[in-house]
Amino acid sequence: MIKKLRIIVILLGVGILLTSAAFLLRPINFESLRNQSTVRILTEEGKLIGRGKNLSQTKQDWQKFREYPNFVSEIIKTAEDKRFNSHHGVDLLAGINSIQSYLFSKGKRGGASTITMQLVRIQNPEIRSFPFFLRKSFEIFEAIRYEIWLTKSEILEAYLNSVSIHSNLVGFPSASLALFGKHIRFLSIEETVYLAVLIRKNKPGLEELSIRYNNLIKRIPYELPTLNDPNELIVNPDFKIKSDLAEELKGENQHFLNWIRKLISIPSEEFVSSLSSELNSELHSIVNSELEGLSRWNVSNASAIVLERIPGTEEELELKAMIGSKNFFENGNGMVNGSLAYRDAGSTLKPLLYANAIEKGYYSVNSIFSDEKYSFSLGQGGNYLPRNADLRYWGDLTLAEALGNSRNIPAVTAINQIGVTTFYRFLQSAGFSHLKESPQFYGPGLALGAGGTSLLQLTRAYGTFLLNGILPKIHLGTIDKKPLYYGSNVRLFSAETAEEIKFVLKDPKLRQRAFGRRSYLDFPFPVSVKTGTSKDYRNSWTVAFNERYVVGAWVGNFSGERTMDVSGSFGAGRIVQNIFRNLMKAKPKQDYTSHFTETKSFCRLTGKIATDRCPTISLKVRKQILPPEFCNEHRKGTKSSVLGVGFVYPSAGQIYLYHPSYEKETQSIPIRIREIKTLKEPKLVWNGEKELLPSPNGDLRLPILRGKQSLVLYDGEVQKATVDFEVK
Repeated sequence: MIKKLRIIVILLGVGILLTSAAFLLRPINFESLRNQSTVRILTEEGKLIGRGKNLSQTKQDWQKFREYPNFVSEIIKTAEDKRFNSHHGVDLLAGINSIQSYLFSKGKRGGASTITMQLVRIQNPEIRSFPFFLRKSFEIFEAIRYEIWLTKSEILEAYLNSVSIHSNLVGFPSASLALFGKHIRFLSIEETVYLAVLIRKNKPGLEELSIRYNNLIKRIPYELPTLNDPNELIVNPDFKIKSDLAEELKGENQHFLNWIRKLISIPSEEFVSSLSSELNSELHSIVNSELEGLSRWNVSNASAIVLERIPGTEEELELKAMIGSKNFFENGNGMVNGSLAYRDAGSTLKPLLYANAIEKGYYSVNSIFSDEKYSFSLGQGGNYLPRNADLRYWGDLTLAEALGNSRNIPAVTAINQIGVTTFYRFLQSAGFSHLKESPQFYGPGLALGAGGTSLLQLTRAYGTFLLNGILPKIHLGTIDKKPLYYGSNVRLFSAETAEEIKFVLKDPKLRQRAFGRRSYLDFPFPVSVKTGTSKDYRNSWTVAFNERYVVGAWVGNFSGERTMDVSGSFGAGRIVQNIFRNLMKAKPKQDYTSHFTETKSFCRLTGKIATDRCPTISLKVRKQILPPEFCNEHRKGTKSSVLGVGFVYPSAGQIYLYHPSYEKETQSIPIRIREIKTLKEPKLVWNGEKELLPSPNGDLRLPILRGKQSLVLYDGEVQKATVDFEVK
């Protein structure tokens, strides 16, 4: 029996030894100890504006042990573990003293935790819930394991970088920046003592802090004067962080900071952003100054973005400034980043629409559009009747004039010509990934901004005109010497198309009829500009660019409340005007260079090469090999439209409703015919029977009659157009 017990005891002992050996011999990867470090986020000037987040929501920098002054480790060992250099993770003498203090001392009891054991607790916070003896056993075995696999310098480096100092400050590097406003390498002896005292108790009272501080300076091998108030050492006695938090409190960098934190997914020490804190501060001042003047028109907020071309590349732009709102810390919606929010885009998508249509060969910048009241069929009996902002119709005009003056009817004509689905897919390829509904959901209104956009998305898309048709990726900064980008490259259209649109948006004469001779869209240097105003004046947009910058601004209310008729040219236009002037104040005002286009004079009414009898317009168009087509329409006294002869309304399949409670005479059906003046003998046949004579302007009204209806337009005996509609 005794022999069996001996065997069992021996086996148990061997088992324990093997288990302990297996536990202690598990390797430790030193890099794994850095899993809670947070990346420092700097501006391009090297200014710290904040840090990333870790799982515990603390701020933790990590600096190599060689970055610390020599006296730091000496002071820490004196304060926390004076036999650190000689023990192997467990200080037996300190343990004995701790037991004696526990059993016989009624006063303060000393601890036996070494620096290595403290590091074990830091790296394994879950053991705090273990029973005392189980927790201590784990700490002892794990500390021995650390000593086996790590050097003393590595243990000290991990401890100094991860020990809790104050509130959410973890490690000496973050505490040094926060409390003293300096890098760890510039820490003084007095400041090191101060931080060492805070390890035992993060928030001591002033008296306790002074006692602990003065007791520690007596034990270290340095001569320091005693202090009645050690708080005199720090920059702010209330621990209001000087470095990054003070910058955050200004607000102008906070929206960018919060956004970039979500994009940085890899652990790193430092992210140097492309953002200029100096430029961002200037933009913040401009936005708030302009909002003071716009407040009388019920405007409460604004956002702005600046992108800059990187010399030597044709594929990327750099984010230089981002203002999300007038004040990040404002109660209510201040934290909303307006530069990332999606809102009705107004007319800002028209340059992209026309570029897509030109690229596919449907139009050229000198194509003629008919700006007339027109009802577009949506199929299945639906109709869309767009209107211009001024509620007027200008007749025939070139694509360049339609774009420059932001006319709505030509834009809807264009999207119907190329197809809503085609433009929808084009926008998705241009980074408009928020378009989740079907193309039919948005309909032709997609040309007028119904799908919405964000300011960042919009300025990036306009960057395509700078980069010869290539949608840019946006450079946000570098992390671990590798660039961080928003989006990727794709060619949206040719360099010829990009240059044509760029020159159209640059020419103030092309937009003069809608915006006047002087407006916030006119600059003392070459700038291409486009505005947008959504329905009920809820959103005001302006995007402007030249050969170096893209500047965008949004103005409105985060609540969605309408403004008092603040248009894009007035609201956002004022902000963009001031930003661009600020950007170009010390830079050469060079004009655009034509690489793919040449200047030609066209007839305003036919879009053909002008003769001496034509009303002319000068446009930049791509260089062509084919001989030009000259206008000969004015000799005949006629003109033609890109839409040709046809019905403005009713449109095909349109349905009218007869109301029995109203007199029939008040419910007549309006008819309008386009280009009727080009017909020699115009006549209408209604339902194949009744012949009608329209007015010289092409207008006519039909008495209301239930049932399916048809109209056929003739020029003499030649049929020119037909339309079917219904009255219910």
